[in-house]
Amino acid sequence: MPTINSVKRITNGLLDSGYKSQARVLDFVFNFATDGTMTTATDDIQLATLPAGTVVLAATVQQLAAGTGTGTVVVRAGTTALTGTLASTAAVGTVAATVPAAIPMVVPTGGAELNLLGATATRLDGEVRVVVVVAEGDRSPREPETVDRDTQA
Repeated sequence: MPTINSVKRITNGLLDSGYKSQARVLDFVFNFATDGTMTTATDDIQLATLPAGTVVLAATVQQLAAGTGTGTVVVRAGTTALTGTLASTAAVGTVAATVPAAIPMVVPTGGAELNLLGATATRLDGEVRVVVVVAEGDRSPREPETVDRDTQA
């Protein structure tokens, strides 16, 4: 069996970090009375554009101020629901359940809009917080770095 050397390994046998990547926490607060209202059940509120290849690791929507009526919202990436619905009248502090089948999600080619979708009725008041954790990076391999030591004259 041949030995194959990989550029992903460093000389002491530990895995190199490979591609450049970082985790980000996207944190949005949306007030349905002042930031915009959902006038129909399927209104989309776009929060961010997720580039292709981004990995969505977690998502939640939390009630900060209860509203009135029967409106609900759900957090989506493109057309994929990342959370269950959160009702307008849910108690402050209520968090919509994450959809386990949707997480982790790799954003497809072309990217996807991170959005709040009006799932039922309208949502005209109240306030929610949307938190999404993503990992993103660039696919070019890291280049080795060299460090010049200080020299004394």
